[in-house]
Amino acid sequence: MRILLTGYGCSPDHGSEEAVTWGWALALSRHCEVWVITYPRYRSNIERYLEANPNPNLHFYYASPPKAIDPWNPEKGTGNIRLHYLLWLGEMFKVAKKLHREVGFDLSHFVSWNTVSAPPPLWKLPIPFIWGSVGGGQMAPFAYRRYFTTNAWEEALRSLRVLALPLLPPVRQAVRRTSLILATNAETQSLLRRAGARQIEMFNVSGLPDSYVPSEPPAHPPQPTMTLLWAGRLESMKAPLLMLQIMQQVADLPVRLLVAGDGPLRPMCEAKAKEFGIEHKVQFLGRVNWHQMKELYRSVDAFLFTSLRDSFGSVNLEAMSQALPLIAFDHQGVGYFVPPEAAIKIPVTTPEKDIRAFAEGIRKLYHNPELRQRMGRVAWEYARSEMESVRTLRMLELYRKVLKSKSLQSPQEASQQAV
Repeated sequence: MRILLTGYGCSPDHGSEEAVTWGWALALSRHCEVWVITYPRYRSNIERYLEANPNPNLHFYYASPPKAIDPWNPEKGTGNIRLHYLLWLGEMFKVAKKLHREVGFDLSHFVSWNTVSAPPPLWKLPIPFIWGSVGGGQMAPFAYRRYFTTNAWEEALRSLRVLALPLLPPVRQAVRRTSLILATNAETQSLLRRAGARQIEMFNVSGLPDSYVPSEPPAHPPQPTMTLLWAGRLESMKAPLLMLQIMQQVADLPVRLLVAGDGPLRPMCEAKAKEFGIEHKVQFLGRVNWHQMKELYRSVDAFLFTSLRDSFGSVNLEAMSQALPLIAFDHQGVGYFVPPEAAIKIPVTTPEKDIRAFAEGIRKLYHNPELRQRMGRVAWEYARSEMESVRTLRMLELYRKVLKSKSLQSPQEASQQAV
């Protein structure tokens, strides 16, 4: 099987979205021949790795927008990166067409960055195209609009754009011509169906290297003080203010919170912790690298996830791999994929009700150490099912299913799909 694998970011270093393409490329190359097209930001890292670890099944090619029209400057942050990405999609497709003429791929698969707002043009190639896992169809709950302290209008406009996506001809044409779309939450699945998608499978965007997930669930023996962990960028979408309001509700318990992450809302959060009188219960750790996070997960008792808009949130899977129970909203990727026995899931209603529900969940875990252990084991078992080796076998089976479906198509059906 000759696979064309594409994704914008590709880095051999784990711990970021840039590792998604790399993880799939390396895993699939153990079973078939893989050609990868990506942006050259990490080209030197990739070449060093392949020089030290030759792999005849893995071939890398690079695409970049012409400098004369590329509006993005990596040294100046993320400004104009969306337009840069759209330009990259066009350049990537030029490379893909040339490679297909030379190699003759069996199918193509676009793995990252994936958003339903920007369908890759690979569906135009005369071979089956798989897109995903795809997110971007999820929206922040309207009742929580006040938590978008600095970008409320931007979030509102995004929600309107998402609502309009299924009606846009370019999106409808792309999803109808795609052989299989992998959705990473039910909200995106619903949007894709409204746009006319033919085949959709639910497939978690997050996965973990086999080496990251221990063969047995780590122990978290009860301590006099229960320690919670929150991890992510301190920005409106992640609702860090909400986590502080939740902690204020359990100030009477011997419970503390570690916050791993940095971002524009950190000064406000530190000020709010003092205002709420819980600064002695909340410790801001700043940014913690991916390798250090593993030990941090093992040192705490439960994981708190307050994100208002997230495809899934890779930190959830990382926490689960270290046998941590979750307390999270029952929506989007976490709501769909996480087993109910591994998490206390809070239905989204209003901030006032939900803060109380989160607090009640914390109290429940504090008073039931054995429940924490049972939930942690279920969490670890789910994480085992999302290891790269397991996910790769599932993906290969989907590839075979798509190719078999293509081979059974009549010439008339094939011509209709190409229209």
